[in-house]
Amino acid sequence: MADAASPLRPLRIAIIGDRGIPARYSGFSTLVEELAVGLVRSHGMDVTVYCRNQYYEARPPAWQGVRCRYLPAPGGKSFESIIHSNLALWDAAFRRFDLVFVVDPGNGPFILPLRALGVPVLIHTDGLGWQRRKWNDLQRTYYKWSEWVSARLATWLVTDSRAMQDYYAREYGADSTYIPYGGAVGEAPDIDALAQYGVTPGAYYLVVARMEPENNVDHIIREYRASGVTKPLIVVGSVPYDSAYARAVAAEHDGQVRCVGGVFDSAALNALYRHCAAYLHGHEVGGTNPSLLRAMHWGAPCVPIDVIFHRENVGPDNVYFSKDDGALATILRDLDPDPPRRAALGRAAQAHAAAHFRWDAVIDGYAGLFRQLVALKASGRRPTGALIGETYRPELLAPAQVA
Repeated sequence: MADAASPLRPLRIAIIGDRGIPARYSGFSTLVEELAVGLVRSHGMDVTVYCRNQYYEARPPAWQGVRCRYLPAPGGKSFESIIHSNLALWDAAFRRFDLVFVVDPGNGPFILPLRALGVPVLIHTDGLGWQRRKWNDLQRTYYKWSEWVSARLATWLVTDSRAMQDYYAREYGADSTYIPYGGAVGEAPDIDALAQYGVTPGAYYLVVARMEPENNVDHIIREYRASGVTKPLIVVGSVPYDSAYARAVAAEHDGQVRCVGGVFDSAALNALYRHCAAYLHGHEVGGTNPSLLRAMHWGAPCVPIDVIFHRENVGPDNVYFSKDDGALATILRDLDPDPPRRAALGRAAQAHAAAHFRWDAVIDGYAGLFRQLVALKASGRRPTGALIGETYRPELLAPAQVA
C-alpha cells in the first residue's frame, strides 16, 4: 500500500475553517471554492472541504469533484467558526490526510491533535482580525493570542499580502509564503441587471462590503452625502446575523443611498462593479481584500481607504482616502465631473489585477506549496523560507486577458 508521501496516489488534502463550498459568504469561501476545485481539476489532488451544516440544505457528498464533509456549527456569530473548526480538526485527525489547510489563525489553537499525529498543517493568516471593532476586549485578546499560537504550532504559514508577510516576520519571527487571491469571480457582467437597481452605466457609485464597523460603510455614506454629488450610491452587503451596525446602515436607505442588501447573482454583482463611476472601499483590517480585487478585475475605478494593504494591491499612483472629515467628499467632487480620469483609474487597476492576481497562479502556488510541505515532512526536514522559496509566480504563466 502506498504511504502518505507515495507518488502512486494523489495527495489527500483537507480544507477547514470556512463555511464550505459552493461559496456562501466571504472572501475565504471564494478562495476555498476556487482552490479546492482547481486542485482537483488541474493537479489531480483528492480534496475534502469541511462545510457547516446550516448553510447547506442540500448536502451532496461531492461538488465539482471535491469531497464535502458536513458538520454542525452551533454558537452564533461569536463561536460558530471556532466550534465547527474544532470538530473538523478532530475529525480530520483520524482520516489520514497528507496535509490540512486551515483558514483563519483563530483556529490555530485547535490543531494540536493533527500536529501530535505528525500531519502537516498550513494556516492562512488572514488579516489583523484582532483589530475588528465588532469584537469585545476578550475576543480581541483571543485573536491576537491565536496569531502567536498559529505562528508556533503550524507547520507553515501562508499570507495573502506582502505587508502581512512582513508583519508575521516582525511580530513573531515567523516565515511564510505569499499567495494572494484571484480577481476573477463568478459570471460575466449582465448589463441588463443594472435596471433592477435603477441605474445606468457610469451613473452611480458603489460600495460592496460586509456590514461591519471596520469596513467603514457608515463613514463612506456620510462623506458621499457631504460631497453633494448627484449620482446615487449603491450599497451592497449584509451580515448573516442580527447587527446594530447593519441596521444603522440600512436606515440610510433613500433615493440617493440605496442599500440593496446582499447580491448573490454573480453576473448582476459583476455588472455593478464593471459599470460604476467609482468603487469606494473602506476595509481597514485586510490583508488582501477579495472584493477590491474583484472590482479591479472588472475595471472599476477604485477609491480605497489609505492603508498599506490597498496601496500594495492597487499601486502607489492610485487615489486613496483618509478618515479625516471631508477627505473622501473632496475626492468625489474632483472625480465626479472627470470621466477620463475615472476611466484611466479603472484601466490601471484592471491591468494590475490581470498581471498580479490570477487564480491559475494561486492554484499552482498552493499546489506547489502543499507538495513541498508533504515532501519535507517525509524527509524529516523542517520547512524554511530558503527551502520553499516563492511558489506564487504569475509571471511564469501566459499573460492574462483583460476582462
